[in-house]
Amino acid sequence: MANNKVIISGMIGEDNTYFADNPVIITVSNLDFPAASAIKVVRVQVLDSSEAVVGEFSGDVAGASPYSITFDISSALRSLWAEEDFSNEVDAAQSARAEGGQHEYQRGTKPYSLKVQTEYIDQTDGTIVTTQCHIEKDGQILYVIPAGKCIIGGRTEWERSQVTSDQNRAADSLQGDNPRNGDASTKPTSTPELVGSQSITSWVDLNGQGTKSVFFGAEVSTAQDSSECHAPIVMRDDVPYVDFLFVNRRGAVETCSAKTLEALDIAVETKQSTRIGIPSYKPTRTVTARATGGRRSWSMSSGYQTREWAEWWTLEFLMARRHWMRYPLPSIEGGAGGGSAFVPVTVVPAKKTTGIYDRTKQEMPSVEFTVTLALEG
Repeated sequence: MANNKVIISGMIGEDNTYFADNPVIITVSNLDFPAASAIKVVRVQVLDSSEAVVGEFSGDVAGASPYSITFDISSALRSLWAEEDFSNEVDAAQSARAEGGQHEYQRGTKPYSLKVQTEYIDQTDGTIVTTQCHIEKDGQILYVIPAGKCIIGGRTEWERSQVTSDQNRAADSLQGDNPRNGDASTKPTSTPELVGSQSITSWVDLNGQGTKSVFFGAEVSTAQDSSECHAPIVMRDDVPYVDFLFVNRRGAVETCSAKTLEALDIAVETKQSTRIGIPSYKPTRTVTARATGGRRSWSMSSGYQTREWAEWWTLEFLMARRHWMRYPLPSIEGGAGGGSAFVPVTVVPAKKTTGIYDRTKQEMPSVEFTVTLALEG
């Protein structure tokens, strides 16, 4: 019988929080297999808070005893957040814009645990033996191993290249050395943001307990200093702007406003088909048509920006995983409807390559893109 007590090391621990969109590497060591076995397989299962399996990883170990093997379990952690509903944060932003006050939404972390088992061939009868592995903690034998917590979002490869292996926790990522006092957004602080008169601004906080999005209405963001309310400095103008909400790479909802260009397209596709009726003396074939689409598409721009803000528009807004746009609701006779709501949209860059700056030109950069309504009709 092989030894079934293992050691798990790497990016785990009850008090540790990790980004689900970044590699989360674990090493299972102290593995013991019969040397004569033709197969030596290790299986690691990732469990959610209800101990349901959300991911399984397996591999054949090699080398000499004691054996060890390494897995990246981040794909299983991402599945914990695959169906994340951002409607509460969108509602909080909508309330902030309508009431001009401060609204926030706190998203917590999600715990996960591990199960480890080994498989090998028993040389006496040729059967496959499966062994449930365990660890010892505080004098207890644990077959379900508490591994840690995870939060939606991630770092860029550039950010990960600047930290050491013991600084990979999400809780350490922005604490102590960030000029935005823990703000998970990467909005520049050196220049103001040009937004519309009814826009909202946001502050995103990241810590070991989760992510918090704080939204400020137009009245609050202009009345208070940005260092007090943690919102970007805001300038207003009379040019038509549209508010957006989007999920940044930290996995939190933040806001921005884009300038509407004079272009609106509606895509409609019509398919024709032939309908055949019951045979009779008269012709029984008719042609029918069904139109689909009706999605509105707007050409929009960030407006002229500094180099730092142009980078932010490109790397944060255009590469966001989800977008919502504030859209006017139709008024219904009798007083119902009217106002506006944030509706889901898709954002596509106008060009595959966005020019941030060109030393041969004296003009400021702008980022152009197309916004398509994710609803038909």
